Amino acid sequence: MTDAGLDQAFDKVRSLLEGDLEHPGLTLYDLRQLVGYPEKGDGPLCYTLPEDPSFHGVTAVRFFYYPRDPEITLIVEIEDKQGKRHLRHFRWNGSGWTAPIGFKGDLLATRESGSSHGLLEIAGDFYVGYPLEEAEGLAEYIRRGEAAGNKYLLCPRDNTRIFYAPSVAAAGLACPRCNNTTLLYKTLSFSNPEDRLDQILREQKALRVALEELMLYLKRKLGP
Repeated sequence: MTDAGLDQAFDKVRSLLEGDLEHPGLTLYDLRQLVGYPEKGDGPLCYTLPEDPSFHGVTAVRFFYYPRDPEITLIVEIEDKQGKRHLRHFRWNGSGWTAPIGFKGDLLATRESGSSHGLLEIAGDFYVGYPLEEAEGLAEYIRRGEAAGNKYLLCPRDNTRIFYAPSVAAAGLACPRCNNTTLLYKTLSFSNPEDRLDQILREQKALRVALEELMLYLKRKLGP
């Protein structure tokens, strides 16, 4: 279960973004003013929210603005007293904040059930053995180019990447898209943010392979 301080911080952030009876919600213009865009560059730009009674139960609350990212406009980061970072991703749709496909945007503290963590898909990659928020955090660090040293499995058939937690026996994993068990052991080594075009091409290739597998399956089932 989450603590009351974390719940209170999420409630405050939700009221800031969505607004309430007394104050309108945060707009893209407001966010740009907070982070100093465009004066401070093309980003990512960070703004740490000032102290507030609602934030006494957490270490910090930060807004990250990505002016050049076509999918993600804002990342809200709430750092709890244990140093764990809770991330929520949003894009500006012209009138409000919505969660991009594959990312978590609800402004509620995650409650852990204690059960084992299964397979999660985020932005085209798969994560095994991670709680949802840790997987989302790792996905964001990978996107920023700040996850060098993390180990993953690569499927040579469709380029699917599977990031696994230290507690997971990687030898028993198969590609979640094509069930290939002959996977390559890899380690992230890049220091620059992942190129968006490369990511899109990799996801398109994986989708194409999945569609081909589906067509073959349907032909076997339905006949010519």
